[in-house]
Amino acid sequence: MKVYSQQLRLSATDLSNHLACHHLTMLELSLAQGKRAKPDWAAPNLDVIREVGLRHEERYLDFLRREVRDVLHCGGVEDEAQAFEETQRAMERGAQVIAQGALSDGHWLGRPDVLRRVAKPSRLGDWSYEVYECKLARETKATTILQLSFYSELLGRMQEVDPESMWVVAPGHGFAGEAYRVAEFAAYYRYVKAQLENACGNGQAQETYPEPCAHCDVCHWFKECERRRRNDDHLSLVAGIRRLHRNQLEAWDRRTVARLAEMPIPLKEKPLHGSRESLEHIREQARVQVEGRQQEKSVYEWLAVAPEMGFCRLPNPSSTDLFVDLEGDPFAGDFEAGGGQEYLFGFASADEGGILRYEKRWAFTVAQEKLGFEWLMDEVMRRWKTTPEMHVYHFGAYEPGAFKRLMGRYATREEDVDGMLRAGVFVDLHSVLKQAVRASVEEYSLKKIEALYGFGRKIPPDESQEAMRYVEHRLQLGWEDELPERYREVLEGYNSEDCFSAAGLRDWLEAERAKIIAAGAAIHEHHHPHEEVWIVIDGELDVSIDGVTQVAGPG
Repeated sequence: MKVYSQQLRLSATDLSNHLACHHLTMLELSLAQGKRAKPDWAAPNLDVIREVGLRHEERYLDFLRREVRDVLHCGGVEDEAQAFEETQRAMERGAQVIAQGALSDGHWLGRPDVLRRVAKPSRLGDWSYEVYECKLARETKATTILQLSFYSELLGRMQEVDPESMWVVAPGHGFAGEAYRVAEFAAYYRYVKAQLENACGNGQAQETYPEPCAHCDVCHWFKECERRRRNDDHLSLVAGIRRLHRNQLEAWDRRTVARLAEMPIPLKEKPLHGSRESLEHIREQARVQVEGRQQEKSVYEWLAVAPEMGFCRLPNPSSTDLFVDLEGDPFAGDFEAGGGQEYLFGFASADEGGILRYEKRWAFTVAQEKLGFEWLMDEVMRRWKTTPEMHVYHFGAYEPGAFKRLMGRYATREEDVDGMLRAGVFVDLHSVLKQAVRASVEEYSLKKIEALYGFGRKIPPDESQEAMRYVEHRLQLGWEDELPERYREVLEGYNSEDCFSAAGLRDWLEAERAKIIAAGAAIHEHHHPHEEVWIVIDGELDVSIDGVTQVAGPG
């Protein structure tokens, strides 16, 4: 979005941004009109992602040059009018491929990756063009469809016939593009486009609120929006809250975390959005967070749960238990093989003296990734065969997914992974934690909950993030230089701390389970995944909320 010759020019990016966040549109409008300064923050990986995307596009163009010789590249033409004229001339003479051409209509401007000639008559002659976009994502997003629809509309007006299809070219599969019929998405595209035009119609930024969304992760306005939400004590700061919940709470004039924490429960009024149980659960989460603020420390309380949940999912400790953490990059690796690469395999386990030791394997190539996976699987199987009650602990769903992905990619250790999955060897500490306790945290991430069990990290977050970016950029861009020792040490320290922290969390949960049993709850501490496990509460508190029973605890 920019002002060109006193006219606001809109692009496909503006359309995608508006779909992601209406507040972003208003910020960009103010910036284009010179009413606001550009923020000094940018997503640290954005430049490298752009570079990887450009390399993918260039590989696709090399592929096209081998298919057809008539490939015109307009990428070096910065002037809009000149780029538009060159694109129009190339279309009129029937160029087979036009890369980075310019499409324009009124205050709309587009620069599609590729225009390819097809045998469909138009004002140009017995040919016309269709749009191709090179994308790194393996699944086509709504924003990509909008972008393609936008380009297709501009193209249709220039050649006076609508394109039949629009194409996404993802990495791998021999550059076989995936086709989408333009007409199928036209109504959706017109609706979003009209919303953007109405928002910018009078040239005045409207009053909007910076609602959190997925785009926040890569938005250069993030710091400003986050600061405003914190100053407002916005409901989005409550762990686990959804927009559906916020809509209902705002209708009830419970617009802040503090106001939500005071809401009487059980609810008497039937909500229009969400269920009573889920809103009561969110209210209790807000209450605990406010208690943590007031006491200026981390507080928590126990939750007794239904069978197969919470403390029931925590198996008995074993001396051969492993605490696993993998570091990976979804944009690295061989795209023909599915993309993504695990570059550091790490685990912690107790030695003969009961002291946790950290082991790891680096993987900078496909061959090293395969060897790293086999090394880790062999370590697991060696312990499992000698101690059948051992388990592999991890935090979140990433590790089991990576095991399955690597098993399939390299056709190795399939029976071992299948056996682990069937026997319930993997234990997700994140699920156990969320079902076992309610804590005064804004999100139940490993680093946010470490204060509960007193785990202190030695590697500063900014150093670990810098090292991680360097390694991932090295993999994505194919740098062949040696990994600097300081980055290697930082990442090994970061990975080892994740493993040790997971072990600390498991031990803390085990200690809390012992306390809850001493408080009167009978819990089966060890079970096979297919056994039924029941909790019996012997106490005064027996209130079921959202399938969760409150138990008197240390909170």
